[in-house]
Amino acid sequence: MDADKKSYIETQENIDYVLKSKNSALAFLFVAIVFITINRLEGYHSLHVRILAVGVIAFAFARLLNIKKYSQQRLTLKQSVSIVSYTAVFNSLLWSAIGIISIQSESLDQLQLIIIFIILISYSAGSIVTLSHKKFVFSFVSFTVLFPQIYYAFTEYLKTNDKQVFWLWGYTAINLIYNYRQGKTINDELLRRFSFEYDLKKSLEEVALSKKNLEEESIKTFHASRLSSLGEMAGGVAHEINNPLTIIQGMSKSIMNHSELTIDEDIRAKLVKINNASDRIAKIVKGMKIISSKNDQIIHEIIKVNKVLEISVGLFEERFKSENIDFKLELTDNPSILCNPLQISQIIINLITNALDAITKEGQNYLRVKVTEDRRNRTVDIRIINSGPLIESEVSAKIFEPFYSTKSLGKGTGLGLSISQTLAHSNGGELSYEPYEGKVCFKIHMNTHPDV
Repeated sequence: MDADKKSYIETQENIDYVLKSKNSALAFLFVAIVFITINRLEGYHSLHVRILAVGVIAFAFARLLNIKKYSQQRLTLKQSVSIVSYTAVFNSLLWSAIGIISIQSESLDQLQLIIIFIILISYSAGSIVTLSHKKFVFSFVSFTVLFPQIYYAFTEYLKTNDKQVFWLWGYTAINLIYNYRQGKTINDELLRRFSFEYDLKKSLEEVALSKKNLEEESIKTFHASRLSSLGEMAGGVAHEINNPLTIIQGMSKSIMNHSELTIDEDIRAKLVKINNASDRIAKIVKGMKIISSKNDQIIHEIIKVNKVLEISVGLFEERFKSENIDFKLELTDNPSILCNPLQISQIIINLITNALDAITKEGQNYLRVKVTEDRRNRTVDIRIINSGPLIESEVSAKIFEPFYSTKSLGKGTGLGLSISQTLAHSNGGELSYEPYEGKVCFKIHMNTHPDV
């Protein structure tokens, strides 16, 4: 039996122990009231018995109050279990004392005493089995409550030398055996019941989890299909742009380098601008073609970190300028990593997009991509740092969960960071949220690879 199942069964047994203690409390309470009512003792015996009976009633009420407080969550389960055990033990001790004092009284006739014992046995036998979960309490209460009958038979034998009184011992033994057998049966039944409940609960949880995972995978597949279609469209657009762009670049360079043409400085400056703009468009087109490539067509390869960043960051250059973003790319000694370049680029693009959304929403413009290498441990960290508001701990604990999003409805699917983390793991890396120098920062941690 595994630890979780054992803990669950123990907890349920304790709950059952507390709630069913009401039965034993009511039994002791009723018998004490009956005894006070039919009590015919005289002198100090009567006083002592009444005091003890009131004690029995007080402990019975304490047990009933304990159940009420536990139901209202004013007591913990552990506290309630302790109260049940202690009150049951003290109840049995008090009742045993009542029986022994009654036996010692000479004013109580034998028939009345036997009737009282029978009443006690009848009610206690049915209530004691509810304590069967706690072996020590069950054994102690069972024996203590019935001990006065053993004491009575022994004292009568000493007085009369009549062995017939020992029939009461046999009757007591039968009740003890009955209590033990019934207690064991009840406890075994509870174990089977709670074990079945636990197995059923785990099965339902597994079914619910499987259903949730299936729904998540279905939605992920749907979005992946949309992204794939978008990638194919982007690849087609990039291809169509690339052809006329090549012509524009070729003609602008041809004009500038033509030896027979006289070009004034103003026109040359314009041609330079055309050529530079064409180069930027070519970089964007190149990035789009790489990003739109199918994952299954790109295997893991050794590539420079700076090259991956150039592919990713190049797509945002115009946006940085148009939105007046204070962007800086801080590179290192350009280590190599073994990865799927497309997937790492997808992670960086997603993180930069999220960062831009965060800082433009807050009216701020600080964005850094910082690369740091740990040569000793052969690792490299790529940090995307922005000046947006820090993410609260409650949110940061959930941001990598599928479909969790802080964006307004329709602005995000909640899959970006989840997919990015999965991609990082598939490339032997780790994606995490770690504030850097007091600013928002997402870090891609990867192992470096020796150059071939």
